[in-house]
Formats: sequence, C-alpha cells, structure tokens
Amino acid sequence: FFSAYGALLAKRGKVFRRGTSMISSTKTPLNFEKPVSTPTAPNPSKRTGLKELRKLVQACIQQHTYESAIFFADKLIVLSKREPDDMFLLAQAYYFQKEYRRAVHFLKENDLVQKSVRFALLAAQCLAGMKDWEACLGVIGEDEKSAIERDIKAHDSDEKLSLKAAVCLTRGKVYEALENRERAVRWYKAAIAADMKCYEALGCLVEKRMLSYEEQRSMLDSLGENNTSYKWLMPLYRLKLQQHETKTSHVEKIATVLANDFGLEENLDVLTSRANQHYWKNRFQQAYELSKEIVERDPFHHSVLPVHVCCLVELGLKTQLFFCAHHLVEAYPTKPISWFAVAAYYYLIGKFEMARRFFHKSIQLEQYFAPAWIGFGHSFAMKDESDQAMAAYRTATRLFRGSHVPLLCMGIEHLRTGGLVPARQFLQKAETICPTDPLIYHELGVVSYKNGEYADACVYFLEALKLTAGEALNAWEPTFVNLAHSYRKRRMYEKAVEYYEKALSVAPRSPMIYSSLGFTYHLQGKLDNAIHLYHKALGIHPRDTITTDLLKMALRDAI
Repeated sequence: FFSAYGALLAKRGKVFRRGTSMISSTKTPLNFEKPVSTPTAPNPSKRTGLKELRKLVQACIQQHTYESAIFFADKLIVLSKREPDDMFLLAQAYYFQKEYRRAVHFLKENDLVQKSVRFALLAAQCLAGMKDWEACLGVIGEDEKSAIERDIKAHDSDEKLSLKAAVCLTRGKVYEALENRERAVRWYKAAIAADMKCYEALGCLVEKRMLSYEEQRSMLDSLGENNTSYKWLMPLYRLKLQQHETKTSHVEKIATVLANDFGLEENLDVLTSRANQHYWKNRFQQAYELSKEIVERDPFHHSVLPVHVCCLVELGLKTQLFFCAHHLVEAYPTKPISWFAVAAYYYLIGKFEMARRFFHKSIQLEQYFAPAWIGFGHSFAMKDESDQAMAAYRTATRLFRGSHVPLLCMGIEHLRTGGLVPARQFLQKAETICPTDPLIYHELGVVSYKNGEYADACVYFLEALKLTAGEALNAWEPTFVNLAHSYRKRRMYEKAVEYYEKALSVAPRSPMIYSSLGFTYHLQGKLDNAIHLYHKALGIHPRDTITTDLLKMALRDAI
C-alpha cells in the first residue's frame, strides 16, 4: 500500500514539474533597464474601510466587548501596515481584557515600549497588574532622570490628565507595593503637583493616612487656587481634608461655596466629606443621617461606608449594622469593607473573639485598610489582652504614619495599664501629627491628673473643651467631670462646682456627678447642699457604698 502511494506521489510530482517547466519556458526575460513604475495612489475605499474598522474597535472598547475589540484590532494593524495608533488600540484591548502578559509581549515584540511614553505607561500598567514591580520600575524609571521623562512634555495636554502625573502616580503605587512609603508619598505628591486633576494620588495620600493634617494642608496651599480650569476642584479637595477642622463653620462655608457657585450640594463626595467631619467631631447622629442618605442613593459608595459602619456602632444600631454587613458580603466578598462591617457587628454585640477573626480577614484582603487595624487592636484591648492590642497598634503606626489614631490608642492603652510615662510620650507624638483632636488633650489631662499635676491637667482639659467649639457636648461629659475634679484638687471649689453643673446639664442622670458635686459642697462646709445631692445620687444608684459613707459623714457633721 505504501509503495503504491509513493509511486502515485512521484507521478504527481512529475506532472507538476512538467507543468512548471512548460510555464517557465514561456516567460519573458527580465529587463532591468525598464523604469520602475510610480506607486499608485491609495484606494479611497480602503482608507474609508480602515477608518470604519478603527471606529469599530473603539466602539467595542467603549462597550466593554474586549474580545471583539481584540479580534478586529488584530486585523486592523495588518491592514493599516502596523500604524502606531492602531497597535496602541490592540494593546489597550489586551489590557482591558486583563491579558497583561500578552499585552507586554506584544509591546516588546514590536519595540513599542521605547518609542513613546504612552506605550511605556501602558506596559508599566500591565506589569503592575502582574505585580512585577521591579520590571514596572524598569520601564518607567525610578526618577526624573529616566528616558521616559524626555518624551512626556511632547505629549502632555492641559485638557486631559497629564502623562507626567500618570507616570508619577504609577511610580507611587509601585513604591507603595514595595512598602517604601517615603518614596510613595514623594511620587503621589509629585503627581498632584504635575496635575491637580490626578485625584487618585490625593485619594491614596488621604485614605491611606500617608500625610499628617498639617502636611495635607501645606500640600494643597502649595498648589495654588488657579492651577486648573476646574474652579470647583480646589474647594472640593479642601473640603475632603477638613475632617479635623476645629470649627464646623469653616466646613459649612466651603460646602456652601460648592453648592451655590457650582451646584454640587447633592454630590455624594461633598456629602461624604461632611459626614466624615461630623464623625470626627463626635456628632454621630448627624454623621449617620448624612451617611444613611448617601448609602440609600448608592449602597456601595466605598468612601462613606467606613464612616457609616462606625456610626452604626457608636449609636448601637445592631439590626441596621447586621443588614448592612450582610448586603456588603453578598455584593463584595473580596472587599475589606465587607468583612470590616461583619467584625463591627460582632464587636457591637460583645463577641470580641469573632470580631477579631473578621477584622483580621479584612486586613488580609487589604493591608492598608486603617479602620480594620484599629478595630483589630480594640478587640484585644476589650479582653484585656494588652500585648496583642499594642502589637496591632504598633503595626498601624508603621503603616499609617500620617494618622494620629494608632499613637492615641497606644497612649490610652498604656494609660489603662498604668504606664504613665510611655502614655504621655505616645500622646505627645499624636499631638504633633494632629493638634486639633480634643481627645488627645483629654488623655494628656488624665495623665497629668494621675501624676498629681493638677494645674497642667486643667490646661489640657480646657484645651480639649475649646477644640470641641461647644459642639456635641454629650460626648465630652468625662472632660467636664475631670476638669471639675482637677479644680477641686486645687481647692478652687467655685470653678469645680461650675463644671460639675455643666456636666450635669449634659448627663442629668449620672449618680457619680451628683456625688462629686455633693462632696465639693461638703468640703466647702455647705452641708445642706451636700446632703441633698448625696440623696439624689443614692436615689439613682442606691447601692453606691462610697456615697452612702459620705452621706453618713455629712449627717454626723451636721448634728
């Protein structure tokens, strides 16, 4: 069979060769002296076809049918003789389809990375998607002296986002992934300086607590008010950074400008910034009402969800928090905020070990999610596991150097366990980062009080009350009481009585305040007032042995 098949092939070969020889024998000889004909003009129909095909690829990308975009772009680059714009479209389609390796191979195989900054930036984004950080830096360079910088100016436009800003942003992300926070901060700031419209860089600096409050303000001041044609952008940035502003009137003024001049009063980012400011000023009800409005309009607005969850915890709204956590886990099982909400629910109902598990899961999903680290530390502190709590707070301090909260928590934990010296050190460090947080001064006042430095304690407590600006006084009832205690220790009884009465106006059902005020009158020799207040305290809490003993002493002295 095989020999017959071979013979058949040989016969076909002879026929083929015979046919070939006959064709070749009739060929005319080549004439090298004949002039070369001029190339014909391109076919208009062909040019129109390329234009239509190009539009088709762009439409596929805009409509998120990336596989179709890849199919047609692959044909487009062949028909257009590998035009750079068409090759960029194909590489973009690979990127949107998350075929990062294929995109990088295509760009390198066609020597496109070195030709233009847009190709280099796309290659860097693909390498970042592959988490190949060193190769990403190799493409875009580590500093301003790299080759890519020379090509940026030629392609930059004031109307679009600056390519320089995009390159600086990418460098910042790479250094953040490599845990070089100092360089990451440098490049994020460079991105905003290159183009104020690079909001993502500002978001990284603020959301990940890379800059202190003063550093944020000085960075915005250095940009200037007229650095962009979008006049509403700077007020919106300033509003975003106003969460630690001492006076609410400043925040409301900026919000009013955005509402009246630009019509942004109902914008979710504006409402989120206002909710953040209410939360940090302990106005939890107002913060909750704003965050609830935002969540009703957009249930998955990630910027407001941490504040919304924390407000639900502070207000003790267990049912709402349960449903919020359930919906988030169902919609975003891989997002840290979802498991943070679950952990917050368990924290609220007192199941701290379960809360700890879910705080840790949130951290595993996103290392730089600050609320989860603080909650993780709190879950240990609530069970008196001080060493583990301090370890969590220390890690948060290292990761979020622009935030004073981990340092504040470390100071409070040292204070709780009796370490007054380290407590003061951590609280003073927190003060340097955020000098406008009243809680820092309250805790410093407690440290001074326990050290017997009653005059210093009064100064700190008064500063804390000053920073509250007379707002949300319910949250500052302990500050009024501690200030009154400090005045009483200094034998300034009239001042002590004044602040005890202010504390009573905030918490009129507190037996401890009635007892302390009665004791102050007792020390002044005003026994009738003292006996009356002791009776009020015992009417609220009849089993208070200390107040009972004080009442017996007052009755004995009155006889």
